[in-house]
Order: sequence, then structure tokens, then C-alpha cells
Amino acid sequence: MDQTIRPTNVAVLLKLEGVEAVDASPDPTVDALPVEADSVTYGIPWTQEDANEATGSLVAGAPLIIGQVTPISFKSRIKGAGAGAVYSATVKPPLHQALQSCGWRGLFTAAVAAAAATAGTATTLTLPAGFPAVSRAVLGMILLLTAGTGAGAQPAVTEYSAGRVATLADTFNPPLDATTTVSLPANWSYAQTSPSDAASRLTDQPSATIYIYEDGRLMKFVGCRGTFTPDGKSARPGYGTFNMTGIYAGRADAAIPANLAVAGHSAPVLVQGAGISPAASLNRKASTISTWSMDPGSQIENVDDPNTTYGFGAGQIVDRKKMLKIDPLATLVANRDTISDIGNGVTMPAVLRHGSQPGNRWALVLPMAQPVTLDNGTRGKLRSDEVTLQVRSLGKDAVTRDSDGFLVFY
Repeated sequence: MDQTIRPTNVAVLLKLEGVEAVDASPDPTVDALPVEADSVTYGIPWTQEDANEATGSLVAGAPLIIGQVTPISFKSRIKGAGAGAVYSATVKPPLHQALQSCGWRGLFTAAVAAAAATAGTATTLTLPAGFPAVSRAVLGMILLLTAGTGAGAQPAVTEYSAGRVATLADTFNPPLDATTTVSLPANWSYAQTSPSDAASRLTDQPSATIYIYEDGRLMKFVGCRGTFTPDGKSARPGYGTFNMTGIYAGRADAAIPANLAVAGHSAPVLVQGAGISPAASLNRKASTISTWSMDPGSQIENVDDPNTTYGFGAGQIVDRKKMLKIDPLATLVANRDTISDIGNGVTMPAVLRHGSQPGNRWALVLPMAQPVTLDNGTRGKLRSDEVTLQVRSLGKDAVTRDSDGFLVFY
């Protein structure tokens, strides 16, 4: 009897390629991704079109067999390197390579030791001399306030000047001041880019090789790029759906590697717990959301190329328009007037913080989001606001990444 394939007995390996569409040979000890067992799908390199040739009868002619790019998709829980892990140039989040193959360029930033701020207001903090005097050097990152006014808070930075003035996604009452002690944890941050030349495109939007082991069978794909779509719910982990396109590179019978190493620790959840900073905030106020999602609006353009095995080259990342959807409970106009905000073109920061353990916490930081639609909804017997915000960019950060959203692990 032929062996059957059980699709939940699966392992996904992904490794960035040194040369586009050249097999990078993923290593099961370092390149395995934590994926949801029932989320992995993939296609084949051929499709068919009906022929219209006359055959002298009513029987159809031979079909047209044509090549195509191959879709690959999987879903992962978003998690850090692990509780207690200290990020470094080599200690990275488990989805580091997958994010980069979707055009989210990673940046490691070393820790800055705690020291007293030099000044502060309700929404800004002038950071001590240990922080870089470079515009937008810590944009999108999370500060730790460890003593003095605001102690215990973990505000996100939504703007940062060369004078070390950090604009924050929280409002403080009483205002922050020179008694506030602040530090920056070592972190990896990810943001999308708009490459200006061929060299930066290779760095900012690298292709990947994907191996999918499925119950004794191995599928290989090269030249893979895609889109990353995060979503989540209150008190639950965030998820990232990766929709990739790639070039089929063969399949074979192969056992799932015995030395497979997957980051199997629990993912952090969207809950404030005993912390001071809200888990979910919009316009510097806690937001009572149940669900959230962010459509990256990214497009993958598949390149027709007859000088390839199947007539297509590796897909290319083109334009994007990020849209955040949230469902806060409706409230009084005095507390939130989204209709007026839409009409007036108001922009605001949005932050979603997951987890509290160093090494296994992360945040989605959107420095400038503009409400564009509002629909009535219900959550049980309560009224909710179904709000969509377009995520806009302030411009480039200190390392030429766009500022329309940061994913930071700290």
C-alpha cells in the first residue's frame, strides 16, 4: 500500500539567498520556522489552459500546459527569541529571515544603560547623553522608564530628533521630568523600505529559499518573496500570515530532519497585566479592542521571463498601502470623536504591545495613522466602532527605512 501524506506532520525551513533564485540550502538547526501545522499550503509550477484547436470532432484538443509562479503560504505566532534572551547581532527573533524576505529590513540596536533624562513633558522626553544624537535613530523603539516620574512605563518612540528629544506614544500625568530614569533595551526592529538603487534592493528585499518537509516528502522553492500580514485578538498572541511566491525547485522523498530546531516556546499575548503602559493604545489613549489586523497593502509583481525553467523569474515587491483595522468599544464623543478626526485629517500614533518578559516581548508601533473609515459594529450586546486607519510615513528613519510601521522585539 502506498504511504499516505499527513499534512500536519510538517516543517518549514527558510533561508535568505546570497544570489537570487539560487538554492541557499536551509539548515534545519537554524533555519526552521515556527508555523501553525494546518496553515502550510503550496502550489505546483504548472497550470493548464483549454485548447481551441479543431480536431475534426467534438473532442477537445490537447490542453496547453504552461508554467507559473508557485504560491506558498504559512502562518506563524509572533514571538521573541525566548524569555530571558538578550538580543545581539546574532540573537534574533525566530521570524527574522521570513520578515526580511517580505521586505521588512531588520536592525539590531544595542542597549543604552539607564540614566536620568534632562527634561520632559506630558508626551516627550529629552534623553540622556548615552542615546545617539542622530535624528530618528530610535524611532519606533520602546523605552524603559525605571525610576522617577513615569517609573514602570514602556513608551514607544513616535519621533526622535538629533537633540535627543523623543516624542512618545503615551501621555503622562504628571509630566515627565529630569527625575525620570530611562534606558533602551537591546532590540531588533523591522520596517519596510523603498530601495533607491539595485544595491539597496538586494539588502532591503532579499529573496529566500523555502523547504517544506511534509510527512516524508520534501518540496523546494527558490526566489521566494512575499507579504507579511499580522493580526490578533485581546489576551491572545499575534499571528503573522506569510503569502509568498517562488520558483519550484523540485521535490523528493525525504524524512523530516532529526536535528530540526524550532522555537517552540510560548508566544506573548496582548494584555497589559501589571504593566503601566496600555497593551493597546490609539492617539495616546488605551483602546478597548477585541481584534486587530494590519493589511500591508504590499504587492508582489511576478516577472515574465522566458529564460527560466517555467517562464517566470523571482517576484518583486512593489508599492504598498498599510491599513490598520481595530474595533474599540464605542464611547462618548468627549472621549473619542472619530468622525471629526476623519473629516479633519487627524493623524495619531497606534501601539500594540505583546508580552512583558524581556527577550519574548514585542510591539507593533505605528507613529502616524490616519482614520479613514468608521462603521457601526457590535460586540455582544455592546456597540463597537469598526475603525480603519491608513498608516502613513513620517519619512526615512536613521538607516533609510520607511516609518510607516515598526515591529520591535525587545
